[in-house]
Amino acid sequence: MTTAPEAPQEDDTGSLAARCVRALMERHGLPKYRQSAWLADATGLSYSQAHRRLSGAAPWTLEELERVGALFGESIAQVVAIGQDLGPSPVRGVLMLNTASLECQIWLGEPIQNPTPGSVVAVKTSAGWTAVGASEAVQGVTYEVERIEAKPTVVSRKVVAVLDDDRDLTDTICEHLAESGYEARPFYETTGLLASAKLRRYDAFVIDWIVGEESSLALIAALREQDPACPIIVLTAQVLTGLVNEVDIADAVKNYNLGFSEKPVRMSILSAILSRAFTPP
Repeated sequence: MTTAPEAPQEDDTGSLAARCVRALMERHGLPKYRQSAWLADATGLSYSQAHRRLSGAAPWTLEELERVGALFGESIAQVVAIGQDLGPSPVRGVLMLNTASLECQIWLGEPIQNPTPGSVVAVKTSAGWTAVGASEAVQGVTYEVERIEAKPTVVSRKVVAVLDDDRDLTDTICEHLAESGYEARPFYETTGLLASAKLRRYDAFVIDWIVGEESSLALIAALREQDPACPIIVLTAQVLTGLVNEVDIADAVKNYNLGFSEKPVRMSILSAILSRAFTPP
């Protein structure tokens, strides 16, 4: 009797199923920054649902794994086998090369007391993992390095926060921006974005003028206080209906140096506005 393969279970580093699917996509040439958007488009999931599955924050069903494998012409057994071949998960760290440092992924071996001279080892300190030459490992516990990957040519992508209480629209905008080369973060209520903006820097904001029943003016003012130059694009569909005063938006555009786009959102125009904002004069 043939037993169907079991869906990979989560391990302590995240979902093994998510690792299988990410590895499958990478093997077929799909870059990491496009994976969530591609998965959403191919399966009918929202962008946030696809992102949660790929990050291991949401579980996969056996049927979902089978369907994604079929899209690449591979069986579910082959998808699961990819995860089994991956072995232990890497840790993020920094590779030190003389005075230069590169972000990297490190596959750790066993702790070692006396590393071989000339070898590269990993050291865990209060600042995180660092890969260094054995002679430089003077603090922390030293580990063998089974494998290391560093990408010195990685291009950092602009991070854009998108806020609209229409979840489908927010996810659609994020998907489009991801396909355009941005890293888009969805938000559905004002307090969530404001809290996040206090903890990290965003390169740009796309914000609906009315969220819930309140204007976003106070949020825009707070964001401008943090960063006077960061691009902020305001969206609204309410001017023609009379629910939003055109003068209020005009004053905000002038006083806070905002971009403006009416709904329904024309994605190519939105991308063009962002691209112009990031282009030096």
